[in-house]
Amino acid sequence: MQVKFIFVGKKLKLDSFCEVYIKRIKAFCSAEMIYIKPSTLKLEALFIQKKIKPDDFVFILDENGKQLNSYEFANLIETINKPMVFVVGGAFGIDKKYFKDAFFLSLSKLTLPHQIARLIVCESVYRSFTIIKNLPYHKE
Repeated sequence: MQVKFIFVGKKLKLDSFCEVYIKRIKAFCSAEMIYIKPSTLKLEALFIQKKIKPDDFVFILDENGKQLNSYEFANLIETINKPMVFVVGGAFGIDKKYFKDAFFLSLSKLTLPHQIARLIVCESVYRSFTIIKNLPYHKE
């Protein structure tokens, strides 16, 4: 299995915390972060699509997406038998019309700055793997 995180925008200070979770995720599968240079929404979408393979399961982080708790998210990840890609857009989000087959995921009803959303999604993916493997990271 492979996990890719695609972030629109330059590398930020908070991304060093994302790297900690990427390293932890690598205990379960291969993982990487990819940065897309900010541009128009259309160009960003086209650049993102170049980084996605046809068999990838794509998650687009979107404030209007489906909200899942940690167990629901872990259960979903466990059912996916293909590479996963998590896309965090820039300040203006993602042009949804280019990602009709994607799973739109919301991290919160709150609007989150994209740099914080990056960190939350990396931690949430790591948390999901620990739930799947029944490791003691997640507390109830």
